[in-house]
This record gives sequence, structure tokens and C-alpha cells, in this order.
Amino acid sequence: LMYVSVIGDDHLLLCDGCGYAANREVADYRVPADDGEARPYEKVATPGAATIAELAAFLGIDARQTAKVVLYWATRADPAVPDGLVMAVVRGDTDANDVAVGRAAGASALRAATTDEITAAGVVPGYASPIGADRSRVTVVVDALVEASPALVAGANDAGFHLLNTRCGRDYTPDHVGVVALAPEGALCAVCGATLRTARGVEVGNVFQLGTRYTDAVGATWLDEHGRAQPIVMGSYGIGVGRLLACVAEEHHDASGLCLPIAVAPFPVALVAMARKPGTQERADALYAELRSAGVEVLYDDRPKLSPGVKLAEADLRGMPLRVVVSDRGLAEGHVELKRRAGGEPWSVPLDAAVDAIRAELVSLRA
Repeated sequence: LMYVSVIGDDHLLLCDGCGYAANREVADYRVPADDGEARPYEKVATPGAATIAELAAFLGIDARQTAKVVLYWATRADPAVPDGLVMAVVRGDTDANDVAVGRAAGASALRAATTDEITAAGVVPGYASPIGADRSRVTVVVDALVEASPALVAGANDAGFHLLNTRCGRDYTPDHVGVVALAPEGALCAVCGATLRTARGVEVGNVFQLGTRYTDAVGATWLDEHGRAQPIVMGSYGIGVGRLLACVAEEHHDASGLCLPIAVAPFPVALVAMARKPGTQERADALYAELRSAGVEVLYDDRPKLSPGVKLAEADLRGMPLRVVVSDRGLAEGHVELKRRAGGEPWSVPLDAAVDAIRAELVSLRA
């Protein structure tokens, strides 16, 4: 569960067409088909072009016309499969998705490969390619974008050289093809085909499907209708209350403090008694009791020794949606003051109509 916010450390892909939303690491997407022409590959000198940016500048092409190689060392999930080098091939304008690459390679863990591990497989750092690599010592995982591209510039496994017009399936055979790159700009929704937009988000909830992994270990079972023991299936569900509050505070505040939406505010009303003359405190107490009797939850500041300025500042800091002030001056005119915390000017209502006015304002705030 993600809360869309500029302060988030997760990258999200959102579709305004159908409502699809996913973390960028697991999002599914489509890309427009590449209708380029397939041509035989040729080796060309590219001195000093060991990065995608340098290569694109040297050849005068766009990064999307290149193939990028990312090299990992994989610890295998299956003990019977030896650990080894994994070569992820993605289009040059995209980045490899470590999670997807690890899943495709059957790895329980991935890390960046060392130079020795890379060269041992016949691969040249900076000019790496599946073509010419020792395929017995490297697992090649290719992104679907690369497979769909008829002519990409790729490394030649020879320092200072690249290959023009390489094509997956014709010039080399990958061990796995799938969506292993993070979605590029302009990616299309896999559900409805609309263009996806990117946003940042904060993880505020999660669900883990634990299955019977832990219940099998401790022998936890239940009896079905036939009296047979069945393993208990577990799930884990979490909501980050603290993270939710932090997101709300970041989105709903001003220079004076919180401006809480009524849906999440602990109290919809902050009642402030500003009493210096006899009778004012008693009128505020009576209004508090009437509101409580009417089912309105109220945060009541009846502290007698604080100045009006301090009380109002603290009410703004706490951010309850509606502030109600009972003061000597207001009562002298027969009214109390109401003010929305999220903005606008204060207004006055007659004291004897205050409860109805407050309830009506809360209905408006909830609308």
C-alpha cells in the first residue's frame, strides 16, 4: 500500500486511464513496437566510449539505440546450481531491475560482479556483450525491449570496439527473456495501453503471503470437515500508522502547524476558552458539555493561566479542522467565533445557535 507523496523514497508507476498502480520494481508495462530495420552486425572502433553516454555521443545516436549490459554475481536459490556470473542486457535508455533480474536468474542474492569474475567469463568490462562471452560461465538475461529491437549497438567484448546492428535471437541466444528493466519514460499501461506516469510514494502498508512455511516448521494444523489435519496458511498484514501520519503532516500543513483533514483528525473541533471576566469560563464549559451531548468530539483548552495568543498558536499547531473560540469580547456581543484551520477568515455565530452551526460546519467539512 503506497501513499503518493513527493517525500517518498519509492518510485511508482500510475495509470490515469484505468487506475493501475504499482511499485516501479514490480510494475508491468508495454512499450511501442520498434519498427527499425534489421541489418547484419558489424564491428566498429569506439575508442574511449566505455559508457552508454560516451557511446551515444561518439556515434551520434540516441541511448535507446544501444544495448546496456549490467553484470552481477548470483548466489543461487537452488543449492544444486552453482553460483555464477549473470549478464543482464537492457536497452540503453533503461536501467536493470535488480529484483526482476534476480528472479529470472534463480538467485537468492545478487551483488555487483568483480573485475576478476567478469574477465574469467571472457567478458571485457565497459565493452561487455553476450556475443563472444564464455556462455558456460555466464547466464544471459535479456529484457523484452531488447528482444523486440531489431538493431542495437552492443559491446564487442573487445576494448575500444562495439558491434552495430546486433539482434537478440539472431546473434546470440539468451537464457531468459522477460521484463527485467525498470519502465522507461513513455511506457504504456499493460492493462489499458495509456501512458504511465511516474510518482514518488511512501510505503504505508504491506501484505506478505507466508503460506505454510512457518506452520509446517512447527506442525501447526487445523482439522477440516473430515477430521483430517491441514496445515495453517499464514498471511501478514501491516499498516504503518506512524508513516501515514507523517505523510498527512507533510501534505497538510502551513507555517503555523498541522491542517489535518477531518477524516484523520483525532478531534474535529478545538474549543478554546479565552476567559478573563466572570462567566466566560462557565459559558465555555457549558458549550463543551452541549457539544459532547450532541455527539461532537472536542479538544477543549480550558487552561486558565495561558494567554490568548499562546492558546490560539497551540490550537493552530495541533491542526484540528474547526476552531471555536469563546472569549470575553465575543460573549459581550452574544456570539462565539468559528474558523476553519485549513484557511479562510473567522466568522461569528450566536451563542445559542453555536451547536447547530458547528454541526453543520462539520457536515460541510466531511462532504
